[in-house]
Amino acid sequence: MQRGKFITFEGSEGCGKSTQIHRLVEALRERGLDPVLTREPGGTVIGEKIRHLLQYDSEAARLTAESELLLFAASRAQLVRELILPALEAGRWVVADRFLDSTTIYQGVGRGLDPEAVRRINAFAVGPARPDLTILLDLDAATGHARAVRASGAK
Repeated sequence: MQRGKFITFEGSEGCGKSTQIHRLVEALRERGLDPVLTREPGGTVIGEKIRHLLQYDSEAARLTAESELLLFAASRAQLVRELILPALEAGRWVVADRFLDSTTIYQGVGRGLDPEAVRRINAFAVGPARPDLTILLDLDAATGHARAVRASGAK
């Protein structure tokens, strides 16, 4: 059986990732494929618990940059081994809303962590799973933020 393909989408909030991911998944389905759709952090039961901690737990604001990086890596390691690699080995296409590039930027650059340390931790977390294609959607921050606020229904 031929190995599946792994496509990741990267970009800031409000840049249109969800829209483009939905369009790609629908196009793949129209071609008779059954793609696996996932997101980061999350995508597995453990990953979703880590996502909840990172996004909604009031104590998350106290996380050090290193702890935050390691939590993202833990979620990713679980996702790769539980979902991504088995799907690829079964010949399925995997479409991911974010992957290791986001950690490189948000936790690495954004939190001022050593780039080599971030690279090594990312490499350990993903093992042999590397995207066949990464699509980066670029949009100025002000427009992206305004779109994200509108989408959330916040005022």
